[in-house]
Amino acid sequence: MSDYFPAKLALGTQFCNRKKEKEFLTKNVDKCRHTVLNAPRRYGKSSLVMNLVTDLKVPFASVDLFLAHDDNAVTKRILDGIGQAVSHILPLNQKILVKLQGLFSKFKVSLSAHGFSLDFTLAAGTLDPVDQVFSGLQGLSRLAKEENKKFIFFLDEFQDIQTAPSSKSIQGAIRHVAQETANIVFIFSGSNRRLLLEMFDDKSMPLYMLCDMLPLDRMSSDDYRSHLHKMAKKKWGEDLPPMVFDKIIALTELHPYYVNLLCNELWNLDNLPTYDDVFAAWQVCYETHEDRLIADLEKLTIKQQDVLKALAMHPAVEPTGQKFLSHSKMAASSVTQNIKSLLDKDMLYKVKKLDPILPQIYLHQIRVLDPLLAYALRKYS
Repeated sequence: MSDYFPAKLALGTQFCNRKKEKEFLTKNVDKCRHTVLNAPRRYGKSSLVMNLVTDLKVPFASVDLFLAHDDNAVTKRILDGIGQAVSHILPLNQKILVKLQGLFSKFKVSLSAHGFSLDFTLAAGTLDPVDQVFSGLQGLSRLAKEENKKFIFFLDEFQDIQTAPSSKSIQGAIRHVAQETANIVFIFSGSNRRLLLEMFDDKSMPLYMLCDMLPLDRMSSDDYRSHLHKMAKKKWGEDLPPMVFDKIIALTELHPYYVNLLCNELWNLDNLPTYDDVFAAWQVCYETHEDRLIADLEKLTIKQQDVLKALAMHPAVEPTGQKFLSHSKMAASSVTQNIKSLLDKDMLYKVKKLDPILPQIYLHQIRVLDPLLAYALRKYS
């Protein structure tokens, strides 16, 4: 059975569009310009990077810094990424170890079935996480230069390192290497956009103005039309009926994760889905994720929940206008404060582009970011 719409990485024919974003990243790799991917959770940042790497056929390392809140965790994961990088650049054999030991003089380089790995050689009491990261990345840069290779170093959930005691110094070490290298292209990403962007937009932070910003917005219905029809032909031998396609777009509001989630349910059907099948599948999605949605709501204050409910029922271009204030039953100052907080949490978003299949969505309208959560809020209301 084919997994047409994966819950995790979308690779090969599973991947939909993002042509402009891939062109942008391709040019940045050519110029060795570093990039921050700016998007809410579940917009396909990792899938975009993996498809870029596949297309360009360049060596690549992916470092997941999720919950790396202390120096040891940050250092270990970055060093593991450097080992992964080396393993992609050079053949895995004992002769190469001598070469690598010269490039990574402060480390013990070892070889296993999984590839090369780096261990710091200084005594435990003298371990310096900043020196480890700096020396490791410098060695990788020298290796890539010697081998005349471009290399992509993807740092995901990068904002999580901010609580590590040596975070600023580690960021400084990354900046130093990133500014000097012509062979390593850094791509940074994270699920907490506010924290991530602070690291690159704040003048007091080491990585200030180091990178180009690449925002990922929702794709258009045209982008999905060709993709979904192609997948429908693979499964059922014909295009989706227009009403079925329109209903998928209307329910998911073009949110990439929910397009995949809903279509995964529909593509489990033996026959081409009908209009009623789409809503039934959406209801299954809701029932499956109800506990998560409730848990997300319970993390919010009562006032934030009230604003979220009001915006689920009445998305607003002017949330401090009298019409919305009467819906929310809150003062304008309170609405403004809570909307700002919910925007920072990626619970809300402001519409930046229109789509002809979604006439109910207006430019600059503030809406609940998660369409399944908006659906749940309307049900609760």
